[in-house]
Amino acid sequence: MTSAADDNSDWLNRVRGLPDPVADRQFYDGVALRRLMAFFIDVMLVWGGALVVVVLTFGLGLFILGFIVAVIDLAYRVITISNRSATFGMRAMRIELRNSDGRPFSFGEALLHTLLFYLSLTIFLAHLVSLFMMAGTSLGRGLHDLPLGSAMINSPA
Repeated sequence: MTSAADDNSDWLNRVRGLPDPVADRQFYDGVALRRLMAFFIDVMLVWGGALVVVVLTFGLGLFILGFIVAVIDLAYRVITISNRSATFGMRAMRIELRNSDGRPFSFGEALLHTLLFYLSLTIFLAHLVSLFMMAGTSLGRGLHDLPLGSAMINSPA
């Protein structure tokens, strides 16, 4: 027997288009750890790209290394997330972002999600809260996911 709260939650998830975290648990199982591993893969790829730029500038890029990393990371995240709703790290971990309607991210959503992610990284307490939310909530959302209503899910087969 289901309660009125369960019925409301189920209705809301169907309206949003995101898989239900109770009925469709397979979409959320292990996502927090995979999200963390995807983050490290993405960091390595971005720093690898920055290293290539530094080599191509004969070392002069070292003077603006922070700027180079920031530009590469922003472009990498926005382009890959808006292209297939996942960065290469996310794809390797077989996870993807979905908007509140359950659809892949558009360019604007990818840009906003990335900017909100950067904002959460700049405030230590916000980042810590975000990590705990990803690990401990049914949809595995971080603070930067909340304004968009987005969620990270296991890629459908």
